[in-house]
Order: sequence, then structure tokens, then C-alpha cells
Amino acid sequence: MTRIAVGKIVNVHGIKGVMKFQPALTSAQILSRLNPLSDKENKKHFEMTLVGKKGAFWLVSAKGITDRTTAERFKGMELFADREKFPETAEGEFYCCDLMGLEVLVDSKAFGRVVNVPNYGAGVILEIKTNSGKTLDLPFSKTIFPKVDIANHQIELVLPDELKGMDT
Repeated sequence: MTRIAVGKIVNVHGIKGVMKFQPALTSAQILSRLNPLSDKENKKHFEMTLVGKKGAFWLVSAKGITDRTTAERFKGMELFADREKFPETAEGEFYCCDLMGLEVLVDSKAFGRVVNVPNYGAGVILEIKTNSGKTLDLPFSKTIFPKVDIANHQIELVLPDELKGMDT
């Protein structure tokens, strides 16, 4: 079963066990649909409820966590949800986990593989390990990646001009 990182508990808020959550989700409405969330090892499970927002952070409560001291134990914990609980994507939309491991093609020839899909705040990046062993970080855009074929585990790359002719 594939699990997706949905955010991280970064701090506590107040004395009643409310936690400050840095979401990797775009919509707070999906949170209840994804319950229970779990830790990386899938050993601790949390029924999360959104109780408010503070800037870019969500304030969440978890069933059974009712005081600050208990909540502080989970500071820094990344939380995950089962992939199957996420809604289907629209045409041309993808979950980052679906892009991981795709074979990268350039002019229909094997070029490398997607090894990471980070988002540092300015948009999704595809980290590609080329067949020659080098790593390329490219923005995930329709111009650079015009065709994504999840069913066949492939993605087409149009190399940006500044990379053409380089030893990649």
C-alpha cells in the first residue's frame, strides 16, 4: 500500500493538545477524508481534526491528545495517509507519489528515472537520475514534460536549450 506524506507537526499551540501542522496538502477539506494519519513507520495512528489556521499552518487536534505535554511528544513527526484515500485526479493532474520512479524518455529513448519530487515552495521539481549517473533537477511543467503516461510508467522530457549538448 502506497502512503503519501501529508504534512508535519511542527509545534504545539496552547495547553489543550492542539498542534501546529505544516501541510503538504492544498486543501484543508480533504484532511478528515484521509484519517487516520500515521507516522512514517505506520505504528502510531491519529484521527486529526482541523480546528483553525495560523498563517500557512493548520491548527489540528488529534483524538486522545488533550494536553500540551502529550502533544509536544509528536513535534517534528511527519504524517502519512494511504494513497487510496485521495480523490481521483483530473486530466493532466498528478500526485507527486505517482511521478516517482517513472522512466524518463528524451526523443523516445531512455534517459533516466524520476528519483524524487520535492516542492520547495516555488513549485514541483522532478529530480532525475540520468542513465549516465548524473542528477538533474527540473521544474515540472507542461513545456518541459509534455507527456506523462502513468499507466506505462513513463514521462517525456524536452531538454531545455541550456542542457542540450551537455554531458547529461
